[in-house]
Amino acid sequence: MTLARPSYGQMPASGRNGRAVNMTAARSRLPVSVVALIAAVGVLVVAAAYTAGRLGYASSPWANRTYWLGQVLIIAPVAARLLSRRRLDVSETVTLLVILTVAEYLVKVSYSPTGFTFGDELMHWRSTMNILQTGKLFRPNNLLPISPFYPGLEEVTAALVSITGLSVFAAGLIVVGIAHLTYVLLLYLIFQQIASSHRVSGVAVLIYASNPLFQSFDSMFVYQTLALTFLGLAVLAAKHLAAWKTARDRGGWLTIALLATFATVVTHNVTSYVLVAALEVITLGSLFARSRLSAAWASLLALAASAAFTAWIVFVAPTTVSYLQPVLTSAVQAFQGLFASGHSSGQTATVGPLGDQALSAATVLVISMLLPVGWRQAWRHYRQQPWVIAMAIGSVSWYILVAVRLFVSDGSELAGRTATFVYVPTGFIAALAVIRLTDNSLRWPVIRANARRRAPLVVAVAVIGAVMFIFDGLANGWPPYWERLPGPYQVAGDERSVDSLEIDSAQWAAVNLGPNNTFATDSGDFDVIGSYGDQNPTGNIAYLYTSRTLTASDIQQAADQQIRYVLVDLRLSQALPASGYYFSGNDPGNYTRPLPLADLTKFEHIPDVARIYDSGDIVIYHVGEIDYAG
Repeated sequence: MTLARPSYGQMPASGRNGRAVNMTAARSRLPVSVVALIAAVGVLVVAAAYTAGRLGYASSPWANRTYWLGQVLIIAPVAARLLSRRRLDVSETVTLLVILTVAEYLVKVSYSPTGFTFGDELMHWRSTMNILQTGKLFRPNNLLPISPFYPGLEEVTAALVSITGLSVFAAGLIVVGIAHLTYVLLLYLIFQQIASSHRVSGVAVLIYASNPLFQSFDSMFVYQTLALTFLGLAVLAAKHLAAWKTARDRGGWLTIALLATFATVVTHNVTSYVLVAALEVITLGSLFARSRLSAAWASLLALAASAAFTAWIVFVAPTTVSYLQPVLTSAVQAFQGLFASGHSSGQTATVGPLGDQALSAATVLVISMLLPVGWRQAWRHYRQQPWVIAMAIGSVSWYILVAVRLFVSDGSELAGRTATFVYVPTGFIAALAVIRLTDNSLRWPVIRANARRRAPLVVAVAVIGAVMFIFDGLANGWPPYWERLPGPYQVAGDERSVDSLEIDSAQWAAVNLGPNNTFATDSGDFDVIGSYGDQNPTGNIAYLYTSRTLTASDIQQAADQQIRYVLVDLRLSQALPASGYYFSGNDPGNYTRPLPLADLTKFEHIPDVARIYDSGDIVIYHVGEIDYAG
């Protein structure tokens, strides 16, 4: 028996009471062009808040309120149009999603509009520069050793730089901006193909945009941003393979699916594994819905993707196993500790402000309550649709993500990293629930008589909920709360540790020392010296900075690490680390006071150590030939 699906995409030409509906009057009173204008104003307001932060007002309440005001102007009008029960056609829906995506991307660019400052972006900038300088792939990158073996992003960016003469920064912004927008549009197409409703699709993408990495990591100059586009294209092709009847159509989509799959594999390791997992879930949903054709194509593509990434690891990137093993081992140990003793071991993540925690808890609660409603909708109206069943199965991962976030020590980072993928099925199923609740609430007996008057209230509640979701993603994503606004230098403050002094010292090293020298440095200078400086910073060097003298074992350890230069930022003696640690690797942490200045200046008194650079705050020492001096 074929079940009739609800028509969420278009409103009928006549109302349920038989009276004609004026379609022109049913259109929203807020044109899409006005929404775009308001969003543009919102971007300017956020940019003004960022400027205030750079001028020294990063911790000012009014600067933070200005930031959130700008976000309201970006999000609320888009959400109001997408959630409104008034008529909204396909072109308007797509335009609204483009407005939201582009506006949030411009906000991200406004954070550091003159150059890369996010650590992950600096890592991939180094890989891109290696390709441009040598003309070869797979050149070592000490900042992110796995990056050269997945060079899709860097290849595309280097090609654009070579063709246009643009800087890597400008070319990178273009590449990831286009990739991010394309991925969002591919998500919309996938949802639309599944639900046959542009309204469901628009709301699903709106909810997806609340994932904590949407405005930050998913639009950064990192390999996952481009890989997501290829993943989306591969999944869309898999959907079309089961729908088209002619061999020619299927041949074209099969070619696209295989090329997109291979492009995913060579661009990002984790995304390629998620692609396989997604295709397997689609296979499971297809079998449940008794769609053998869909199951066959999904399983075939999953097998092709598995073969591709296995071959890539074996023949090109064998270090992938050792790169991922510590992460997987840590996660397994955390879960084992949780199940064995009721709590997990390890360091606890930095706890954010109480307001951010409350917002996160409210969002988790609401989405957790929406999913069962969405499952009911999927079962009632779509249980013979294999991809909807697959989305329902995939959305169960939301509760796993919540468990990791709440019960696994330092699970916030792991949960945040996986949110990019978990929010795809979660957003779709939650959208079914949201539309069901907003539409059905107007038919409840209590308010049926006043449905026209109550309709704006119902939509307003839904809009507030959407804004709350996205605010949660912004507040609990990246950057963290202590650097939500850019500002003056902050000790061990990630992006706020990147200023002109760091960049000047790194560029001096690149010009005067040559490339690929092993450096000891603090975490704030780590990525800068490795990217702008073209050097090889190394971790596990806290021992060089946290004692008044160097022992013989310290000297031997530095020699074993082949450290030639030590960069000392004297500002480490002025403040505690904002991120909780001063150094990468084996930082002891739990600091109660800044590092003593004498611990940082001890190199001045060690024979055979030469001070070769001094900006006043940043000093570089040549220690390649030091002898033990007691």
